[in-house]
Amino acid sequence: MDLQQLQLLAGRARDLLQQQSNHTIGHNQSLDLIAALPGLRNWPEVRAFPDRVTACELDESSAGRLAFRMKRKFGLDLTASDILAALSGPNARGRSPLPEIWPSGPEPGVYLTTSQDAINALLVRYEEETDGAVVYAERAGNHWDGSIDLGEGGLWSPGLNRVPSGTLLVIGPLELNQQDWKDSADRLEMACLRVHNSGHRVAALIHSPTPGDICEDADLMVRSVQAAGDDCETALRGVVTDEGQMVARQPFSRPWPSVPPVPSIATTEAIPPAALEALGRHLQGRKSGLLVFGGDSVRGHWAADLVDAGLALTKHAGPAARITPRDRSTPAKNWWVPEATKQLPFLPSVQSAYDRGYRRMLIDPHHTDDDILKRYAGDAIFIAGTHGFEANTILFSGVRMLGYGSHDSELLTQIIGLLGVVRLPSRSGVVTLSDLFLGPAKLADAEKIKDIAEYVTQNRVLRWEEQLQQSMSGGEISMDGLENLAHGGPSMVTRYSEQIVRKLKGEQ
Repeated sequence: MDLQQLQLLAGRARDLLQQQSNHTIGHNQSLDLIAALPGLRNWPEVRAFPDRVTACELDESSAGRLAFRMKRKFGLDLTASDILAALSGPNARGRSPLPEIWPSGPEPGVYLTTSQDAINALLVRYEEETDGAVVYAERAGNHWDGSIDLGEGGLWSPGLNRVPSGTLLVIGPLELNQQDWKDSADRLEMACLRVHNSGHRVAALIHSPTPGDICEDADLMVRSVQAAGDDCETALRGVVTDEGQMVARQPFSRPWPSVPPVPSIATTEAIPPAALEALGRHLQGRKSGLLVFGGDSVRGHWAADLVDAGLALTKHAGPAARITPRDRSTPAKNWWVPEATKQLPFLPSVQSAYDRGYRRMLIDPHHTDDDILKRYAGDAIFIAGTHGFEANTILFSGVRMLGYGSHDSELLTQIIGLLGVVRLPSRSGVVTLSDLFLGPAKLADAEKIKDIAEYVTQNRVLRWEEQLQQSMSGGEISMDGLENLAHGGPSMVTRYSEQIVRKLKGEQ
């Protein structure tokens, strides 16, 4: 017997327990239960003594051990013959039964593809080789005449427990981006559990900005969400070819290559001189934390020119990558960014980039959960752009958790800097105002959201109000001019001018 056969038998033992005594146990409990077959106490011992598993056969002796454990733990009184019949069925003893559906097909497991055409070819092959067996499918396969839509419950639908082993399940598309990473990881993990418990074949359609790395990312995803000590990732088996064949990949996940050095063309020109001097000095030797810029929108990417300059300021902190924030209906917009940003590797998630060895990441803070920032901000630099030109506004719009009305001191102490820039037309050209907060140690002491905002406001090293007063005193900008700008139309300069006018009038 091998590990995969034992995992399959664990699922059957769990079903037997539920049918005979109405006991419901989880996947990990079923693994500990089935460890009785090779005479071991739990699943960690199974992993520690593979020779015992290899030597084990499904016979009266091993089934007797399982019967004893079921009676002792659950009060279920079955004979060894009852258990043997339930686990082995009509097939030869000493090995796990062949799948009931498509017994001559590929080994049960999860198989990945980035091609809808490959899924379609697989559906044709499955129907021909199974004489029309039913497929259970999400959107990637529910168009097929022979498929049953998995519906709202998806892979969690309890009815799948009654589906014959070996059945084809089609899931996806699974989106590999920061916003959808956790959801896709959970679905892949559940697909692996279906394989272990029921011996199904699962085809997963993957959408990824790095299609050549879907196996490595899938392995990372499942390992990151599964319970401690579990081994769901062993159900990840291979790929679906363009011809619709499910082909094993050995090894399924391969080591990442070393991160190649990429000379950066980023410059610091977008950052005003005073802010550049203060922020550059503060960043010396800093290789972790959160650096957030606020400004106008450059073709849909907030403060993109400042984010680009952030790359130039952090060259010392290691290789940089850009993180895919979400699934766009117009993917071309992902490339409406400055050239230095455009040349970076475009990777599916913070988790994937970190696993590859990247330690500087350009993120969209509006699609990156705070728990991800907390987990990695102590070992990587995050560079983000958001709206607003005041430091406290940038903080609240650039860290998602603060928008939910709560805060976490651990993450707040990881903030490197908050820099906002607003550019206003003036008598002689353009006046640039900057607002800069360099942070912090004392933010952890703040009790309420308003305390955090007040702390940031009071501890700025550069203040836009002082710079504006200087420009107004010198005649570069007037109140009338600001009010005219505030009525100039739907632009960020207009919106920022409105805010400045309201604040000035409030102070008066």
